[in-house]
Amino acid sequence: MKFLITLPWFALLALSGSLLFEGCADNSELEARFEAPTWSGQWQGVQPEYAMKDASDQVIYIQGQAAQVKSSTFTFVLQPNGGASLTQSIADGRIMEFQGRWNPIESSTRKNQKTDQRSALGINCELSASTGAYRNYILLADSVHRVVRCYGTPREPHFGVTYTP
Repeated sequence: MKFLITLPWFALLALSGSLLFEGCADNSELEARFEAPTWSGQWQGVQPEYAMKDASDQVIYIQGQAAQVKSSTFTFVLQPNGGASLTQSIADGRIMEFQGRWNPIESSTRKNQKTDQRSALGINCELSASTGAYRNYILLADSVHRVVRCYGTPREPHFGVTYTP
């Protein structure tokens, strides 16, 4: 009699454990399916407006108001040979042009039945303008949120970029 009482609990426990295990397997499969992008092509995103900060990471105030850096649309054009260009269109109408190179900074190997493929999970864009201005941006594939993000200096916000054909 005692065996009949414990059997349903054991069956329920085994069933819930297998469902839990199956759910975990599905999530890891989804994460594994997020592939590093093919970086060549055009990537675009909007960096939001943010407060300007000094070298001590303190907000800069002018006449009692926090100095703001206007939002900008960033358009990266990445060539297969490693060439890169950036057009930064600032919300106030100014446009800045940069040229340079991009290089992979992280890579992974994905097993395929026919071949092993290496793909970059992130790239580093080193760019300069004719005015002498220098910019360094890192584009990283975020496998948790399944997006690509652009990172500049620690004082500016990161933002998402999308591939635009």
